[in-house]
Amino acid sequence: MIIILSCRKVIPMLKSKILIIFTLLFSLIVLPGCGTDAVQEDLLNYINNEVPKIASLEKKAIADYSAVSEENFQDDDVMYETLIQKVIPTYAQFIGELEKISPSTPEVQEVHERFIAAATSQYSGFVMVVSALEKQDYAEIAKANANLAEGRKLMREYHAAVKNLADSHGVTITLSNN
Repeated sequence: MIIILSCRKVIPMLKSKILIIFTLLFSLIVLPGCGTDAVQEDLLNYINNEVPKIASLEKKAIADYSAVSEENFQDDDVMYETLIQKVIPTYAQFIGELEKISPSTPEVQEVHERFIAAATSQYSGFVMVVSALEKQDYAEIAKANANLAEGRKLMREYHAAVKNLADSHGVTITLSNN
């Protein structure tokens, strides 16, 4: 009888230990999938909060440049004055604000660095156009235009990297018309 009484005490203890172990394993294996994705949260904050705060600066600088370039080109003086008085100061402010953004995950930081590189290339192109106009050096204008084209290419790569990161972390990006 003593053995039987002992077994009756041991079996419930084993059942409770198995239940505890099962619960721990369940929470270690299954529940992390239900938790938060730090990259997803960081990317959502980056896309919805950080970048929109400064997007108007970039948009204004690009609009000002577009108003005096390509089919809207009037003459060198108008382009020069627009670059000096509007485009370059606004774009410099944009880059300054862009550099203040500090994503919390390495994945979003990497994408953000692409944005900074693209913006810096564009800015460098604007500055090169001013220098070329001052010197009336058409070879330098060609280099400046190549730098601006590189900036646009880097910007497209940045947008693709954001989309890829968003797709891999379950974030849907919808573009607004603003």
